[in-house]
Amino acid sequence: MRRKTSALACLFAIAIASPLGAREELPAETRYGPFYGVVSDCHSPDVLSRIQSRFASTERRYWSSNAEIIGFEKIRQSGLRADGLDLVPRRTCEAVAVMADRKRLRLRYAIIENYGFPGFGEGVSFCLAGYDRNLTAAGDCSRFTR
Repeated sequence: MRRKTSALACLFAIAIASPLGAREELPAETRYGPFYGVVSDCHSPDVLSRIQSRFASTERRYWSSNAEIIGFEKIRQSGLRADGLDLVPRRTCEAVAVMADRKRLRLRYAIIENYGFPGFGEGVSFCLAGYDRNLTAAGDCSRFTR
């Protein structure tokens, strides 16, 4: 009985001493992959025009809608490499999208290094509240991260 108690005490001490879920974070730039940790700014005209173009194209092609984003307001960065240094570098942003019907909707987007086709250049992933028709980000984009 005493041996069992001391074994449990040792396991408990080890569990307390090491943080659960801790991992070594080596910056992605130090790996063999071609990451540099450089992604465009949230205000980049190229990024914003890609969001406008892809949104309009998707609305026409899949939803038979003529909804369009005509402008952006209150653009701000909400995170930079928030998932950790060892993962693919990304900048997350938030803005208010001004729609053609003058509605203003919350837009969340991420600018991701080497996420373009086929793995070259920056990629942009976004979610526009009210237009998450498949509910992949909880409809209001509250779960959007990628």
